Amino acid sequence: MEMIVPKAPTNEMPIPSAQHVLVLGAGIAGLAAADTLNRAGYRVTVLERGSAPGGAHRSHQIGPYTFDVGSIFYDDKGLIFSLAPENRELCPAVHRIERRIAPDGKLLSYPIEPRELLHWGYPKLSKALLDLLLRRQITRLDGTLETICLARLGRTIYTDTGLRSYITRFNHTDPRLLDEEFFLYRMGFIERQTRPSALLGHVRRALFGQAFRAANLRPSVLRVRPRDGFLALFTPLQQRLEAAGVVFAMNEELQRIEGTPAGYVVRTSAGTHRCDIVVNTIPLDTLHTALFGTPSGIGSLDLMTLFVSARRLAPTMGNVLFNFHTTGRWKRATIYSRLYSDPAVAREYLSVEHTILPGAAADPETAFAEFKAQLEGFGHAEDLRLEGHDRVSDCYPLYRPGTHALRPQILKRIEATGVVTVGRQGRFEYLPTSSGVIRRVLEELAAAGLSMPADMKQAAGPTP
Repeated sequence: MEMIVPKAPTNEMPIPSAQHVLVLGAGIAGLAAADTLNRAGYRVTVLERGSAPGGAHRSHQIGPYTFDVGSIFYDDKGLIFSLAPENRELCPAVHRIERRIAPDGKLLSYPIEPRELLHWGYPKLSKALLDLLLRRQITRLDGTLETICLARLGRTIYTDTGLRSYITRFNHTDPRLLDEEFFLYRMGFIERQTRPSALLGHVRRALFGQAFRAANLRPSVLRVRPRDGFLALFTPLQQRLEAAGVVFAMNEELQRIEGTPAGYVVRTSAGTHRCDIVVNTIPLDTLHTALFGTPSGIGSLDLMTLFVSARRLAPTMGNVLFNFHTTGRWKRATIYSRLYSDPAVAREYLSVEHTILPGAAADPETAFAEFKAQLEGFGHAEDLRLEGHDRVSDCYPLYRPGTHALRPQILKRIEATGVVTVGRQGRFEYLPTSSGVIRRVLEELAAAGLSMPADMKQAAGPTP
């Protein structure tokens, strides 16, 4: 389907205050885009398929427990607080303490510490180091996640630390069938720690008995979403924008985008919108289908979150737990009872995340049974109960082979229509923090000629 492309603004063009921008999505990227565009003088409408702002981040109140979908942590100076500074004081300051279940069932630090390998004993450690050196010499990269992991780590370290098990369950796909882009973007810590200079540093510190990452072993101080849930964080952002003139069109599912000489016609489940500019923050594949009538060829993983309570959890579990064991489909658990202390709540409670392939059925009861058997079997938990669950679509990029080459082609085709696409989902990018999302939104809007106010430029800081 060929589109008529409306004349897009450029950096040299003045910004008419009458121009109307339709922002697709009311997640953090959409809210940041709406704020920036509104400050720049555009008339802004935010189109959202859900009933509340926040995108994939949403909370559920079940009895005395508040559960969430999505990460709840924010840097104390995060850019999300520049959108509504009063929100910072609503978000409690906490120490994030991360642990993982190792292949032997023990609770160890997260991420993997090089010093742990010293406890393997001389025979296994020697085998691991020889394997690592040999793999670096003989392995030819073929673009797959499996091969680059073997080349950087060797098979012994790759498998026996539980890393292969973790990345397999994260993607619900064998690493041999995944693009190496996952290693480069989602496994940044391991990518950096396995560079030759870093490995030499690890060996030197081991020989002289020095600490590997003493400073990083201290719990990090962050803020978490308000005690009452994500609505208490995102509703003030929506209200601020509405007070400034931004219009929110909620509960509208995007169906079609058509270009005309006068602008764009955007059809939704609730009606039709007309605008001069479209700024997209929703999943790239959804946008591609709305523009061209066909899928893009790239996919995303859904996220199923189990809401669980427990009579007891191991004191050494921390407040965020990752699954590096060979069993269980869950990847990460966030323990709210250790972040929001409340004597009136007798049981511990946590969310447990599982990724799901596109189109696959969710099975929360079986997933919970596996989680319960694993944690109670190791003695890390007692009397686990499933309180509820939720599923959110298109949460993580799925790095199938060829994705690295296909993504820029898709973006180029979309950009040819004049639609500006920004954010984590809008550009199929891995952006692990809300500040990273907001910073990239500001950069992409500026690059598209959609003016960025000076105060937001200062808040965003230098381009990384």
